[in-house]
Amino acid sequence: MADGDETDTTDTTDTTDTTDTTDMLTEPPGDPGNPGAAPAGEPPGEAEARLLFRYLTGDEWRDYRAIMAVFAGTFFSEFSPEEVATRLAVGGWPLDLAVVAQRLESLRGWGNLTVSTSVGNPSNLRDYYKRRNRYLITRAGQEVHEAAEGVLRRVDEVRDVSTGRLRTIRDALVALEAIDLAAVDPERLADAVRAVFDPHIAFTSEITQFFVAINQWQARYDLSPDEFRFFAEVLVGYVADRLDEIERTSRPIGHRLRALAPRVPAIVDRMSTELADRVQQAGLDGVVTVSHTPGSTEDDWRHLQGWFVREGREPSRIDQLTRDAVSAIRTLTLNLTRLSRVGITASSRRADFLRLAGFFAAADPDRVHQLGAAAFGLYPSNHWGVLAEDAGDPVPTATSWADAPRATVPIALRERGEIKNRGRPSPIADRSQSQRLLRHRREQEAEDRRRIDAELVAAGSMDGANLSTAALGRLQLLVGRALPRLGTAGVRVEVHDGGLTCVAVRERGTATRVTSPDGVLSVRDLMVTVVASADPVVVAAALMPEGRVDG
Repeated sequence: MADGDETDTTDTTDTTDTTDTTDMLTEPPGDPGNPGAAPAGEPPGEAEARLLFRYLTGDEWRDYRAIMAVFAGTFFSEFSPEEVATRLAVGGWPLDLAVVAQRLESLRGWGNLTVSTSVGNPSNLRDYYKRRNRYLITRAGQEVHEAAEGVLRRVDEVRDVSTGRLRTIRDALVALEAIDLAAVDPERLADAVRAVFDPHIAFTSEITQFFVAINQWQARYDLSPDEFRFFAEVLVGYVADRLDEIERTSRPIGHRLRALAPRVPAIVDRMSTELADRVQQAGLDGVVTVSHTPGSTEDDWRHLQGWFVREGREPSRIDQLTRDAVSAIRTLTLNLTRLSRVGITASSRRADFLRLAGFFAAADPDRVHQLGAAAFGLYPSNHWGVLAEDAGDPVPTATSWADAPRATVPIALRERGEIKNRGRPSPIADRSQSQRLLRHRREQEAEDRRRIDAELVAAGSMDGANLSTAALGRLQLLVGRALPRLGTAGVRVEVHDGGLTCVAVRERGTATRVTSPDGVLSVRDLMVTVVASADPVVVAAALMPEGRVDG
């Protein structure tokens, strides 16, 4: 080759082979250098399938969606990064060439795209690298793109339910019953079975999505006037007509399926010539994954019969959906009646809240609190306080909610939005044992008090008495009550306490000396005597363990 060609290959290699993954959308866990590597511990098949949806989960998902649209509508054509950038610019989504190359490499690593293996007949090394760096969409990438586009484009779309598919299923079952299974060609039998299952798959998809939409609409209170008219004037009548037609058409299908049930094993056996069966017979079903034709297994027929035939007390799928739809329409009608009484504009602030949400989304983070204060009166608060004493709230009350740990929310409030307790009320605790223990303790205390009082009465004059520790404590309480009453000028005082009377007489030069195991008590210029109380009421009260009468 010429020298100029060799010089060009250096630049081409530097530009086309550079795959800097540091600025990718998201790099899945696993091999940091390989965007398609499966995370550790995850089955490879599931990891690869999950990675196909990665381009829809990041901030750059619109770029990836536009690139996938270039490949998805071209029947597996090959494109270079330059051609993709050109088509994006023509479609109104211009991207820099380096960004396009980076996005293409990310999609290749996730399995949505693959690199073409056809290089043709390059005239020089530059042409070889250009041809080698061409991408085309994979089968899985095509299916994921179509599924994602279907969801994004029809997220608010109301889909019709074609009951004509039920008539097609009925006619196909009639034709299948007329076939001689012993002489029919397997290909013709497969076509007859597909004529039953293909419209059924389409019908189940339509009716399931329609009834799911009805369940979502039944709790709508944010209706605009046009939506209110649609629900009140169109939807309710449409659902009633469709349910009636579905019920009339599905009944003959159930009868046909019951009549055809004995022949299902023979039909499945005659259809066992398709690719999935041949792969299984060859023992390669664990190596090669091939989807089987609907209706080629007995499970498919049981699933079909479950849609139209009641099994014992278990209703058919059609009956269950019909009951759910009737209940949802009844709820929707009640809501529409309620809204018509109060007025649409008085009960729906949907447009206002959407506008306010737009303000919050576009506001600067430093000014969001001002919007909250203006819209809801959520003014910032000053927190003054000390450490919380609650063990479940270990931070000070002055801690901001943004820095504080998550609050403990009861399970009933968190999961069901209820604050009342469920279940039976807790039984009243049996406190008879505690009451018996308390009564025994009081009786013991009363007995100890009578014994102490008897010891003090037996001593009489306290001078020279030898008392127990408990009796000395009782005497100190009596003397302590007598001294304030005696004062500085008093000569004699009596203090009544339960069944005792303490007499204190002031005599200069005398002293009362009491000994006990805890020490000696000396009281100067005071003679103390303890006698039994003469009042029968006081004595009776002193003998009761529940009460005490003081003099």
